[in-house]
Formats: sequence, C-alpha cells, structure tokens
Amino acid sequence: MPCSQGIVKAVIKQVNNSFVAASSSKIFPAVPGISTDFTVEDFSVLHHRLLWCYEGEVLEENRNRHCRERHTSVWLLREGCVTLRCGRKSWRANEGQWIFGTTQPHHQCFSTDARILSVNFKVQWPSGESLIDEPLVVAGSDFPELEQAALPLLAFVREHFKGVRNDLWGARTDVLKFFQLHQLFSLWLVAYVQAALASRILPTRMAGLDSRILAALRYLDHRPWAAPFREQELADSVGLSVSHLNRLFVGQLALTPRGYLQKRRFASATALLAEEDTPVKKIAYNLGFSSPGHFCYWFRKASGRSPLEWRTAGEVLNAAVSERYDQKVE
Repeated sequence: MPCSQGIVKAVIKQVNNSFVAASSSKIFPAVPGISTDFTVEDFSVLHHRLLWCYEGEVLEENRNRHCRERHTSVWLLREGCVTLRCGRKSWRANEGQWIFGTTQPHHQCFSTDARILSVNFKVQWPSGESLIDEPLVVAGSDFPELEQAALPLLAFVREHFKGVRNDLWGARTDVLKFFQLHQLFSLWLVAYVQAALASRILPTRMAGLDSRILAALRYLDHRPWAAPFREQELADSVGLSVSHLNRLFVGQLALTPRGYLQKRRFASATALLAEEDTPVKKIAYNLGFSSPGHFCYWFRKASGRSPLEWRTAGEVLNAAVSERYDQKVE
C-alpha cells in the first residue's frame, strides 16, 4: 500500500505542476468556439471508464486489423509507426508521436517493429456518443503531460491488476484502490482533453438535458441489475407519465428508458466477457439473470451470437445492432 500511495502522490504533484506550467506558458491556449454553456450536472451523466493500459510490442493479431470496438485507444509510438484509416481519411503516427483513435469502424496497421504505450478507455454520453471521437496525431514533445499522466496510471495498473488483458472493470479490488485508480485516470483524461482542445478538436455536445431525464438516468445507473424494471416506477420517481417520459427519452437520447437500460446491460456483459477467466454462468448472475440460459438467449437476441461465440471472435457489438436495444427483453 505505501508504494501505491507514493505513486498517487507523486503523479498528482507532477501532473498538477505540469498543468500549471502549461497554462502559464500558453501550451494550452483558449480555443475559440468552446462553449461554457455546460453545467456540472450536464457533465455528470458522462460515462467514463478505463479499460486497460499497456506498454510493449503490438501483439501480432492487432498489427493489421479492422476494428469496431466502441472504445477509444490512444497510443504513443515508442518505436515503429502506425496508420489508421477511417473511411477515406488516414492518419499516420511515427516514433515519438501520439495518435488518438476513434470509436468509429476503422482499420489499424502497425509496423512489425512497433512498440507502444497504450491507454484504452470510454468517455461517452448516455446516447453512446464519445466526448471526443476525431482521430488526431500530435508530437509527444508538444504535449509532455500525456506521457506524464499515462506512466503512473500504467504503473498502478501493472502493480494492482496483474493479468487483466482487456477490461479492468471485471477485476477485483478494494475501495481505496478504486479511488486511486479513478484519480489517476481522471488526471489522464485532463491531459487527453487538453491536448484535443489545443489541437482544435471540439467535444461533442449533450448539454441542456431535461432535469427529469437527468434524474431518470441517475435512477437507472444506480439500479441493481437483479431488480425488476418497472417503467411506471421510474416515471413516478420523476413526476411524469410513462408515455411522457418515453417521449422525452427518445427526443433527447434516441432511446427509450428500457432501451437505455438494455444498452448499459449489454456494455457490462461485453466488458465481463472480455475477461476470459470469468465464467458465463457468473456473468449471467452478476447481471441479474435468473439462469445462464436466459442470459444466453438475451445476448443472442441483442447481438446475433451467443456469449461464447462473441468471446471466441473477440469482437464487440456492431453499431447496427444497437437498434435491438429498444426491444423488450424480460
């Protein structure tokens, strides 16, 4: 524990000092067009989670592949190079450069000698749209805060989450380490967003949500998976009729409350399936299903494949499948 506390204290001091210096030296100047219309409540509905950190050679199966994962990967090229193609556009990063990925379908191609420092995470609005989702290449020397925030985060993950390959959220921990991890991840996000803003990449917006929608989202986000979902109970909690609540949800999130809940449940299921050592039976009960069979039926209905097929393929939900989230799965 003293070691992890020392890591946390050191990185907080180091990164905070770097941000102060950056501000005074105009490394991160004010970006014209950035709105300050957001409120703390608006940002409180952002879903943010660290998936994993890694430093080393790029695994052979990841060197040249098409990606549809709904998370953001940010890489610092220690050696070699990478090309990312999304639609008709492409971005190339060489040694000493950072490349910010996208959650949109894309193709990545690393050189055979590539070595990277990699941070993988999600920062998304309730609709599923990422806060920042435009690819970007920057020089590490221009944004030293990125590496200064990433290295202690990597060290903490290596020390306390040995063997986790794809998603930290399925790993066991205690409350102190959870908050330490969250603190380190928050410092990384500050550096990440600062670099994007300084590069004139604007965040996506979802400001001005109806206060009753915000209250309903908090209700759903803290609801135990095993508890039965009752639309009337949710509507009553925010002082609306079921039909009025559904109209507000569809109008502002393009999802019904049930669709939103199913989307969150599916994200949790895929995160747990990414950890190969977690039995499907355990995942089913953790997500509140009455039996593994019920979970497998629900998962196939949502994704078009069984949990084991999904795990074997190593892919995540295609964007087109998101339309199935709005189906009523009892």
